[in-house]
Formats: sequence, C-alpha cells, structure tokens
Amino acid sequence: MQHDVKNGKPRKPFRLQEHVEWIAMAFVLALTFRCFVVEAYQIPTGSMAPTLYGRHFEVSCPYCGERFVTRGPETADYPVFFFCPACGREGAPRSTRTRLHGGDRILVAKDLYLFSRPRRWDVFVFKSPKRNERTMTHDNFVKRLVGLPGETLEIRNGQVFVDGHIARKPGHVQGRLWQPVYNYRNENPQYPCWRSGGGWDIRKGKLALVDAAESWQTIEYARPIRDFYAYNARSGDNVVGDLLVAGHVNIDEDQGSFSVAVYNDYQSARHTVTAIFTPIDGRLGIELRKDERLLSQTASLIASPRDFDFSLAVVDGSQEVCVDGVSALYSAEDLSPDDVPLFTSSSGVFFGGYGTKLLVSGAEIKRDVYYSTDLGRPDRSVTQPFVEVIPQGQYLALGDNSPISNDSRKWGLVPEANVLGKAFFVFWPPPRVRPVF
Repeated sequence: MQHDVKNGKPRKPFRLQEHVEWIAMAFVLALTFRCFVVEAYQIPTGSMAPTLYGRHFEVSCPYCGERFVTRGPETADYPVFFFCPACGREGAPRSTRTRLHGGDRILVAKDLYLFSRPRRWDVFVFKSPKRNERTMTHDNFVKRLVGLPGETLEIRNGQVFVDGHIARKPGHVQGRLWQPVYNYRNENPQYPCWRSGGGWDIRKGKLALVDAAESWQTIEYARPIRDFYAYNARSGDNVVGDLLVAGHVNIDEDQGSFSVAVYNDYQSARHTVTAIFTPIDGRLGIELRKDERLLSQTASLIASPRDFDFSLAVVDGSQEVCVDGVSALYSAEDLSPDDVPLFTSSSGVFFGGYGTKLLVSGAEIKRDVYYSTDLGRPDRSVTQPFVEVIPQGQYLALGDNSPISNDSRKWGLVPEANVLGKAFFVFWPPPRVRPVF
C-alpha cells in the first residue's frame, strides 16, 4: 500500500484498466444517448428565422445605427447586403460587414413521437422527401408541423384553415411567432413612422396628445406592414393584418378616453378592431369593438386607471385586450375560409384620444407570421388559395420565414417514416440559448 507523502494516508495505486473502463462506459452511454434519445443538429439556412437562425451576419446600419441580423453571401469576401428594419434604408457598403455566424445548434428528442403523436405547431426535424440534386442525399430539414394526417388544410391571407375552421396557435407558440414591426427605440426624426391627424406631437419616441378636444383625434402608423424579415435583406411581399400593439399610456383626466385600433382593408371593405379605455371613479372602463359592433366590455379595478400598460392583439380571428399584463377582454370568431379574402390590400394601427390630454410611451407593433400561398410570389398575384388534402401517414411542413422557406408548398408532404424527432432546445450560441416553441 502506497502512502501520501504529505499526511501519510493510504493512497490507491493508479490502475490504467479502471480508467479505460470508465472512459469506454462513458463513450457507450453517450453514443446510446445520441442514437436513441437526443441528437444535436446545426441549422444551415434561415427558413425558420427568427425562431431559428441559419448562417448570418450581425449588421449595424450605417444610416441610423440599428443593429440586426441578416443572412449574408456564401463567403465573407463580399459585402453584406442589408435592408434596415428601423429606417428602411438598404445597401451593401463594406462598412456593414461583420463576422459570419454559424446557424443555431439545437437538441432534438429523437424518440418522443414513439410515445406521443406529433402536434400541430411543433418544430420538428425530418429527412427531406426529395433528394438533394447536388449531393443525391436526403437532407435533414427543420420546419413547423402545420398539417396532420387526414386533414384538409387551406392557406389564404396568411392564415391556416383546417377542415374549414381557422387554426389558432397556442399562446406559447404565438408568443414566439410575433415579428417586430415598430419599436419606440427605433424612432428616427429623419424617417418618421407616425402621421398625425391633428393635435398629436412626437417627442423622442413618445406620442403626446396636447389638446383635450371634444372629438376623436388620431395618430396613425405611417408605414406599410408587410411580411418583412430583416434576415432576408429585402422588403416584404404581403400585407399582414394580424397585429399586436402594446405600450404605456398616461391619461390626464377622468371621463376622457384613449383608444388603440387595428384595421384591415379587404378589397370590399375596411374592418377595424378598437379597444377604448376610459377612467371613471377609480375604475378603468374598457370596450372592445369590431367596426361599430360591441364585442365585449368591462370595468376593471386597477391601481392606476389613468396610468397603465396596454396591449391589443388581433390574430387568427381572435381579439384580446390586456391591461398591466393581465387579460381584460377576449373575443373569438370561428372563421371559415369564405370569411376572409385571398389577401389584404392594406392594414394599419392608430391611437386616438377624446376629451383629455394623454401620453403614449414605449409603443411597439408586432405582426404574426404570414404563410404565403406560393413560394416566391406575392399573394396578390395568385388566383387560388393553397389547398392540400393530407392522407394518413403524411404531414405538412411550413417554415416560419415563409417568403424564402423551401417547404411543403414546393416539394409536398412529409412521410411519417421520415420524421426524426422534435426540436426542443437551442444550446448554442449562448445569447440564443432557450427552449424551442
């Protein structure tokens, strides 16, 4: 028995065989875990951006300073073309080039679907039904599972209908799919985002109604809202009508009202969803209206009925008003494909004030993902919706970055045998570490 030179305690002799056995066991366990439980994948392209990034550059706009992510050329030897989401300027100066980043690295639960059936809106990995013409292999794809076996799926006006009913996304999925349109931090006086109908001032990203008039005075978001992705380095093709508007409002007087509205112009008529907030005697009266029709109303008791956070979400045929992060009103319609057009001609957001001065700060606008009817073509140029009857044993896959996603709209359905597993976690790079929804 050997002894430790310092304290005289017995010390086990070094046995090489034991260490080799432990290393071999760890290797076998890791290999088993990889083969049967979890496997890591790297995202090669941006078809799921911004849920999952492929190879990309981080760009600082040389005109307004906004930092954002955009896909770049195949090598870093060429300048990065960009389309700034803040000021709308575009270009390809070499001064925008930064270090090339690889795609997100994700973990995939390989055998999860042996114990539970795939669900709509899952992010899943599968082998492409068609061979890659260059490599003659079946590439691994990651997309969002949208259509299930035995369903008839239809896409029109950016929305998904299943068996004649609109398909609503669960809250955790919808939260991931909201895409930024406007953020008060991006406000640039040289490129104004708001157009006042009178009485409103724009003050460093804050919107102030300076006159307590006895008629509604409005201020409208002045830019078109399209399926634009900074990642794609080009403007969007389709008008998006499913929107989320949020911010903070300070209302100067009781009995005065503040409103936030989302409108959609179809070819035949305009449809407007409006939330109206009126502080009265320590309570906050809230009305939710669609056009002239009252959908719902309430009187909420909150700590500061004249000073609160608000949001209005209009998405998938539903409308929700939140105050201080809590749902106050909700309404939903069972829309069918016949209830919506093939595309929306215009959409927008506006704030209004009546009988009081008020200040809106921290304003944000987000849009829902827009699933276009045909890959590479704007919906205004198509005459028929996308319709797919899904047989048993097949799935329909779409990419979140619909304008550039090579998915079931192009190459058809995914056989059940091709499904490899469900993506559940981004583990690299560190700033992107999070669950996958």
